[in-house]
Amino acid sequence: MFNRPRIGIALAGGGAKGLAHIGFLEILEKNKIPVDVISGTSIGSIIGAAYALEPDIEKLRRTAYALVESDVFGDLKLDKFKSAEEDHWFDRIRNIVRKSLTFAEAATRPSLISEMPVVKFFNELFGEKTFKDTELPFAAVALDLISGEDVLFREGLIRDAVRASSAIPGIFPTVDIDGKMLVDGGVTANAPVVAARKLGADIVISVIFGYEPSPPGKLDSSMSVILRGDELAKLKLFRMLIENADYVVEIHAGNTHWTDFGMLEECIERGKEAAIRHLDKMKRITSGSLFRKWFSFK
Repeated sequence: MFNRPRIGIALAGGGAKGLAHIGFLEILEKNKIPVDVISGTSIGSIIGAAYALEPDIEKLRRTAYALVESDVFGDLKLDKFKSAEEDHWFDRIRNIVRKSLTFAEAATRPSLISEMPVVKFFNELFGEKTFKDTELPFAAVALDLISGEDVLFREGLIRDAVRASSAIPGIFPTVDIDGKMLVDGGVTANAPVVAARKLGADIVISVIFGYEPSPPGKLDSSMSVILRGDELAKLKLFRMLIENADYVVEIHAGNTHWTDFGMLEECIERGKEAAIRHLDKMKRITSGSLFRKWFSFK
């Protein structure tokens, strides 16, 4: 029985920047700010699932370090996608089309990373754990390419749900479950606020990595114009999603590239800095003394 608001944390995607979620959760834990339910998209689903299974920030930190340095992570070969020009997750596909893919490759390969190393990675991380094994209620969000609907995972094997939620279109293979062709939930629901509500949260704190458009660059080709329009459409949807949160914390992860998981410690520190910046208001809102909508991106 709760005599205070039930608190949900909605962790957005952002590639390696999402490692900052660890630092954010660390400050909440150290300051005894309750986390009653947790939802995640993409990297947010990976961090969220690991924390929901065992809400121990030191264990999560050790797991993250071990995993990033492991052979199974290295086998993903993410470094080949690195580009200094990427500021937002929208830019992933744009720069891959421009630099990493020929049109022949784009037309003939369903994904740039094969299925085997991806499956091995998520098996290593979550094994046979299911949603029933979590200590905190948890949900992951993916997108079904067939129906166009967001898919909320709350049961079954965690490894399958999180793999689907993290399947960046064109880069990672799609995940086929129950007739659905699933990809990264960040395409349409990068702020999984609705998921946290469905888990029973009264107050949702959304943790994000940017809500402003990236610099437009030279819009001097049909491709650049098409991709810019796509980016802005996604950004508008994202802003609509975070408006449904009760409180929004933006983590400033600097120029960290989405594949740069070697920046683990720096990202964790950025997450801690953001949480400390918002700590006073988060304490008040989670205690119920500010039980109304608050928005802050500072």
